[in-house]
Order: sequence, then C-alpha cells, then structure tokens
Amino acid sequence: MDTDSAAQGHEQMAALRHERLRLTAPAVQHEINNAMMVLASNLELLGRAVAEGAPRRQLDRSIEASRRLEETMRGFLDAARRPPVDEQVVSPAAALKQALPLLRVALGARHGIDVAPHEGIWDARLDRARLDLALLSLVRDACPRMSPGARIAAKLENRTESGEVALVLAMPPGGEPTAEVTALLSDAARATGGRLEAGPALVWPKA
Repeated sequence: MDTDSAAQGHEQMAALRHERLRLTAPAVQHEINNAMMVLASNLELLGRAVAEGAPRRQLDRSIEASRRLEETMRGFLDAARRPPVDEQVVSPAAALKQALPLLRVALGARHGIDVAPHEGIWDARLDRARLDLALLSLVRDACPRMSPGARIAAKLENRTESGEVALVLAMPPGGEPTAEVTALLSDAARATGGRLEAGPALVWPKA
C-alpha cells in the first residue's frame, strides 16, 4: 500500500470511528444522567442526617465533585454527539455556556477562561459543530504557549447599529491563534453568514 492510500485509509478509519462514537454518545449521556440522578438524590438524603463539622464538609465536597463531573461529561458528550454540520438558531451566549466545561477541562488547572457578565444576547444562526471544534482547538493550541495562571477573556455583545452579535475573545500573551486555528474560527463564523474579526471576534447576523 502506497503512502497516499495508507493516509486515505487512516482518514476513513478515523471518520468511521468518530461517527460510531458520535452515534453512541446519546446512549452514554442517558446512562450518565440516570447514574447522576441516583447519586444526587442519595447525597441529598445524606445531607439531611449528616452532622456539622468534618462530615458536612466531606459531603459538601462530594456534592461539588458530582456537580463538576456532570458538567464535564455533559460538555464532552454534547460536543461528541454533534453531526459534522449542526446549524441551529441559538444565542452565542448559550452556545458558549454549553461548551465552557469542556473548554475549562482542556485548559487544565494552570489556565482558565473568564466570561464577562452579559444578558439579552441575541440569537443567531450558528454551526454548533464548527464552533465547538474551533473553540476547543483554540484553547488546546494556546495552552502550551501561555504562562502559568494566564486566562482567556470572553465577552458577548449585541451590535445594535449593524444588527449583529459577536463573541469576542482576548487571548493572553503567547496564546494568539495560529494560522490553522484562525482558519477554523473563520470557518465557524462564515459557515452561517458571519465573519471573523481581529481579536479574535466571531460575528454573526442577528437571526
């Protein structure tokens, strides 16, 4: 088998593997949801009887850990179950909120992402699959180049004059997007009639 044929075979296998995992993700999410409901209800029952002091602190830590676990698994499975094209009319604020747990895991303990307070962010037509891929690629690519403790800043804004909505990302020194990541960000915006601005900022027409 020549090099081109081998590469094509690997690509087909990777695509098939991703598709099978994607189709399995809803069932996995259902199973995890059931298990988390059982865990949460039992922790709540324990909370009614546990004494103050060390037992209460241990229970509180367990509840917090279960919450983080649920958020992380939900974020991962929401992304994994998306088809290659997943166009929706949704607020970019809601899309970012859903992706945040996965982005925070990808950033690791040494880095973080902060989202500025916002409300009333307009809906826009987004390709959620492309947006998830672009944001995840952005943070994973930036991690090795950012200083310990560096944080990404994100804000959402309605642009009243132009009738557009924007997701603006401020990257710390060293975290500037590479050409490959910039292309993914641009594709995520352009796929549904938007554009990428310097910043980077993804801008879409209001739905």
